[in-house]
Amino acid sequence: MQKENELLIIINEKMINTYFQPIISADGQSIYAYEALSRGPSGSIFFSPINLFEQAKQQQKLFALESVCRTQAVATFTQQQLPGKLFLNVSPDTLLQPDHHRGFTLELINTFGISPEQVVIEITEHSPTHDYELMRRAVKHYQAEGFSIALDDLGSGYSSLRLWSEVQPDFVKIDRHFINGIEKDRVKRDFVRSIIDIARSVNSQVIAEGIETLQEFETLSELGVDYLQGYYFAKPSPIPAQQISKSAQKIWQQVKQSREIYQELEQIGQLKLDVSAIAPDLCIEEVVSIFESNEHWHSLPVVADGVVIGVIRRSQLLQTLSKPFGRDLYVKKAVRQVLDDKFISVERHTRLEVVSQLVVQRNRQQLQDDFIITEQGQYFGVGQVIDLLKMMTAIQVKNAKNANPLTGLPGNLLIQEHIDQLIASKKPFVACYFDLDNFKPYNDQYGYAKGDVVLLGVAQLLQKHCQPELDFVGHVGGDDYVVVFRSSNWQSYVQAALDEFRRQCCSFYNSQHLKNNGIWAEDRFGEKRFFNLMSISVAAIDSTSTHLDSAATVSSRLSRIKAEAKNTIGNSLVAELSGAIVHLPTGFEHPQLKVGSNG
Repeated sequence: MQKENELLIIINEKMINTYFQPIISADGQSIYAYEALSRGPSGSIFFSPINLFEQAKQQQKLFALESVCRTQAVATFTQQQLPGKLFLNVSPDTLLQPDHHRGFTLELINTFGISPEQVVIEITEHSPTHDYELMRRAVKHYQAEGFSIALDDLGSGYSSLRLWSEVQPDFVKIDRHFINGIEKDRVKRDFVRSIIDIARSVNSQVIAEGIETLQEFETLSELGVDYLQGYYFAKPSPIPAQQISKSAQKIWQQVKQSREIYQELEQIGQLKLDVSAIAPDLCIEEVVSIFESNEHWHSLPVVADGVVIGVIRRSQLLQTLSKPFGRDLYVKKAVRQVLDDKFISVERHTRLEVVSQLVVQRNRQQLQDDFIITEQGQYFGVGQVIDLLKMMTAIQVKNAKNANPLTGLPGNLLIQEHIDQLIASKKPFVACYFDLDNFKPYNDQYGYAKGDVVLLGVAQLLQKHCQPELDFVGHVGGDDYVVVFRSSNWQSYVQAALDEFRRQCCSFYNSQHLKNNGIWAEDRFGEKRFFNLMSISVAAIDSTSTHLDSAATVSSRLSRIKAEAKNTIGNSLVAELSGAIVHLPTGFEHPQLKVGSNG
């Protein structure tokens, strides 16, 4: 009875405190939104939201309580003039309350001058439920009023992938169980990666909540979540900061730098050995002493004014000195008289596979000879062939592990790394997302064997219509592909691929389906409906016309553009150019868009 009375007092006296926790953009640099969290009076057992809402549910006062919570949240949000969106927690059970007032939230925000586009309704379950129909009703109710929808605690006991597929929210929040220690748990990483893949296909954005450590932040950033939330950035507070702390920004810069270092793993500079250079006038006797003191050095670079003019190789020197009278003839001579001026020299940013090709082109006697690494023509270090072989093997294993098993194309991780590397090096590019329309009904109708033929055909098509030495083709998974163009005539390549796919479609279907221009099949809800012949929707974004700071940003922007592209029946090409999303003509008679003069 005491609890019941206390709850009634809290509701009647509006004794609710609103705390805000920021939701951070994927780059860790800006606040995207604030989630409003309600607390009861300080010192009361109802300060805990779990106790507060459970008691309200028992007393059939859930809507009354949530009305006060929402009012306090909206009022405080506007009073503090907080930037970005406002996430409001709403329980579907409020729809069943006898005092439920339809349209309450819309009336509330109108009173405070907030538009529905600025508010996200976060569907929260305070106790286990399997009433999917109620969840659908709640979502439809708020969507009809113009609100965006977020599904809370995806993966927890109170939510499921089935629920996600039925309510199709704008945002999904991954339960913190899968965030805690994710950097050490491969299964959790695979789970989150799968959620991100599904989200891309259904146009949802992913929020990882419960982030408490730098390692969790780094891992989730690498995986490509859209937004981040947790104590690591800020604890819930009645007076939240309106900008990310300098310490968080500093840490994000460290994350970016570590990525750049990681990207150098495929550049030859990563393999450099700090071998001391010697002067041309140094006598051979001193060179022998240097080799004796450094048993792991196989060659010494001879440098004049910072430029390598030759090398002294241990094996050749020992062979020369071991000949009759060799020591007497050479130990007093200057290095310049015996150096080897035939050596491989490569800039530190040269890719490993390029150096590997140079090494294997040498004759058999020189295969194990060291090579010289330079930076802007100046001596930087020495590279050894054994280290190059180890690194190439590691990369090949990594590529095989992260390649799509059907097409052999690079998968998500490699796509993200490639885009991040282009952004870090400030190289212009156009990223294109190719999504195969109406593939699932085709696959269901004709079988997975023929479906695989289509997927392989698209992969070969995209590899054919690009410039291999400049462009990158990846397979996100299923019927989704990414091509990162650096060639200037990217739009012509896209058009050629679309045209050829249109012609190939005739070979995929039987005569009746071709005559009908499509097939009847079950949709994901189990209902029969008509699907047009397969086509390809292409979403593109030009790095020179907008600010892109990471692969995660590119992925998020492409996801939104793709939604626009898929509104068109048949092949389509929609691009973000100069901040605007435009439908591009796909005929060759139209002017081609270019990446830029450096493309």
